[in-house]
Amino acid sequence: MDHFFANFINAIRSKLFYKMLIIYSLLTLVPLIIVSTTFYIRSSQLIGKKATEDAQQTFAAAATKMDEPLLAIKKRLLEIGDREPVQSYLNLYPLTDTSAINVDYRTNLLGSVKDTLQVELVELRRTVGPFVDNIYVVTPDDQVISIDGSRSLRYASAFRLLPFEFERVPEWAFFTDDKRMACDMKIYGSAKGGEPNKLLGQLVVTLSPSGLQNTYTNFAPDTFYIISSNNIILSASDPNDIGNVLDVQKSESQLQIQQKSQYADYHYIWLSTPGTDKIVEKQAVLSVAITLFAWLAVLFVTYFILRRVTDPIQRLTKLMRHAEKEEYQIIQDIGTRDEIAMLCYGYNRLVLKTKDLIEKNYKSELVAREAELKSIRMYINPHFLYNTLEYISIMSQNPNKAWYVPDVVHKLSSIFRFSIMPGGKFVSLETEFAFTEMYLQIHKYRFGERMHFTLALPEMLRQVAMPKLILQPLVENAVIHGIDRLHDGGRIEIEAKEEDFLLVITIRNPAPPVDSSYGRSTDQLTKKGLGSGLDNVNMRIHHYFGNQYGATLSRDAEGIVTVKLQMPIQLWEDTGEE
Repeated sequence: MDHFFANFINAIRSKLFYKMLIIYSLLTLVPLIIVSTTFYIRSSQLIGKKATEDAQQTFAAAATKMDEPLLAIKKRLLEIGDREPVQSYLNLYPLTDTSAINVDYRTNLLGSVKDTLQVELVELRRTVGPFVDNIYVVTPDDQVISIDGSRSLRYASAFRLLPFEFERVPEWAFFTDDKRMACDMKIYGSAKGGEPNKLLGQLVVTLSPSGLQNTYTNFAPDTFYIISSNNIILSASDPNDIGNVLDVQKSESQLQIQQKSQYADYHYIWLSTPGTDKIVEKQAVLSVAITLFAWLAVLFVTYFILRRVTDPIQRLTKLMRHAEKEEYQIIQDIGTRDEIAMLCYGYNRLVLKTKDLIEKNYKSELVAREAELKSIRMYINPHFLYNTLEYISIMSQNPNKAWYVPDVVHKLSSIFRFSIMPGGKFVSLETEFAFTEMYLQIHKYRFGERMHFTLALPEMLRQVAMPKLILQPLVENAVIHGIDRLHDGGRIEIEAKEEDFLLVITIRNPAPPVDSSYGRSTDQLTKKGLGSGLDNVNMRIHHYFGNQYGATLSRDAEGIVTVKLQMPIQLWEDTGEE
């Protein structure tokens, strides 16, 4: 198994097609994942927000309905407290007269009070709701008067001690009596009889434990509570919860909605479950499905596109390796018209041109044309193209540099078109500089910030005639023996100027220390790899202009190597000759 994976990884590393396929599929997959995840999160938020808003509206309507009976009971208590039997009995209650007449009168008044309470209880149940449990009158000494004595108030004294915000306004108790909600009102003497503003007793109405919420709400069990300001449960679907402190932490997965009552110091709490989990789950499945489908579609399209790009490069690479052995073959069946096709056509023309030039140079003018033949073979040497194609493969593996691959291929095809384009052996200095800039730009992609270059060409020298590709060997030496050997790289400066009616082109670049990779003299510089290119340039210049012109090499104390090229100034004319 390990051997299989090792072979698989080596196959990927050695094939540009697989590398580009993986890189482009990942570059597509990552944005798709980001977009799908953002879509899923945002839609989930919107769904949750909409569910929350619906739950809040439902709860607000239920809370309003809950408030209505609370207000109605408070208003009714104000009327009950002013009833004549209640006022008369409570005014007479503190008196100590124990005569038979007074006892009978009290007994009759007590019966009238109970009758009044019975009538009011029936009316409250009819107008407010069947959840009204009972009505009690509490005397100042905490004696309780009720309709049915079987269930009295357990904490009568607590109602007397209950704080009131307004003395004559009923208040809902913050505690329960026998698990019943209670509304308490102080009864004062009326102006009709007795002492006005005298506290006579209290009037208490109790509600059944769960009757209120069962009447006005339609929530699931154990989800709706009425609590006091101290989180004491006053009403719940489960009677066992009444009187306990509400613990909302046990329902962290639920949505807690809370609203304060307008007519009591109560809070309504609903532990809602919006029911959006299934919708969100479907949304997640949809996002994953869309992402996978889009990725597979892009992968499928990328596969066929990359095949059309990499197949010609693979074929061209094989032919390059044959060309290294001087086995020149042309590439067949070119099916595209892009830069890759131009590169293939350029290679074919280059191979044919090479064969033709080799044959011509061996048959005639062998010595006189030796420098020119070496120069041309240098430019059409398959090592340059092979190395450049290898560098394109390396660039394509880096997402930050992969975008430059088309431009490198375009410049490479332009260089080959320039090297074998029809025309004379001379070109304008402007054209030669343009070719040199393209050549340097390819190396710029390779070295990045390690390499910089500048070209200075005055306007008046643009149409001066130059031997074609005369600068390339010198620039190549500056890159290979200068920039490539320096850890921090450097700048290549190329400048054309006129001196004493001669064309002077200088090429400057930094070089490693003399004692590291070069010799200790200018003569030894040429023995470390510069001599071949420099001799080739001089042989061509001597052939065209004479031995008094040529290129010289020097090095200053700061390690700057300067190549100075001199030749006569001649205007270039495009004659179209070979």
